[in-house]
Amino acid sequence: MTMVLFILLLLVPMQEKPDYPLKNGRPTTKGIDRYVEENAERLISEFQKFIGDTLYNANIYTEDLSENADLNPLELGNYYPNEIFINNAEIFIAYELAALNRSRRDTIISTNLFVKAAVFHELMHHYIYQLSIEMLRTDSIQVDRAYQSFFRIYSDRGDPGPRFIEEGICEYATLKMKETIAQRRPYIPKKVSDLSQPEKAYNIFYKYSAYSLTEFLDTTGLKQGMKILLHNRPPSTEEILDPELFFARLEGID
Repeated sequence: MTMVLFILLLLVPMQEKPDYPLKNGRPTTKGIDRYVEENAERLISEFQKFIGDTLYNANIYTEDLSENADLNPLELGNYYPNEIFINNAEIFIAYELAALNRSRRDTIISTNLFVKAAVFHELMHHYIYQLSIEMLRTDSIQVDRAYQSFFRIYSDRGDPGPRFIEEGICEYATLKMKETIAQRRPYIPKKVSDLSQPEKAYNIFYKYSAYSLTEFLDTTGLKQGMKILLHNRPPSTEEILDPELFFARLEGID
């Protein structure tokens, strides 16, 4: 009986990670919907392990963000307090970086076009929001009004400082989790006018910002560094061009 059972077990295929549909080698809308629905809890758990903290009330959905006239049609995700929307338009190159074969990966200099990376990026936006609430209500640490949801309604949306810090933190996380591909030294803006050019936005507010924040966050630790950044006034345009000026005037929270 034991031998028969053993043979039957050998005949039962091992459970493998499910395959999600592709069209021309890229994730499909239905595949993105299914991937997010089936993996949301796993991705939240993986993200919590990375940050060493617990996320609360993080709800993840999919939506065709290319139809939102207020957003860049290439936006990978969008965040509102407690609600994450991942773009299900067919713009990603893979569901996860790990699914990309080596030969194809070697042809890419820099990209974040992975569904998993987009989820982690938006989860970090949620963690920034959660941490700002924790600082105000639990730690009694002032959060600069540029990072407080209420004041953002009335703030200058053209101010690049808060965006530079928040997107930089989010991209830092996906890079540290090895879910995106980035060149060692990114494009570095030279003049203030660079910050307002749409074609340079990705390189400045995602890649260059993460590059600028890496040494600081590596030194302070993620949560402590985030608290310091949220406590202080965001960088001016001059400080974005020369981050050392920004870091030199940061006030601690101890």
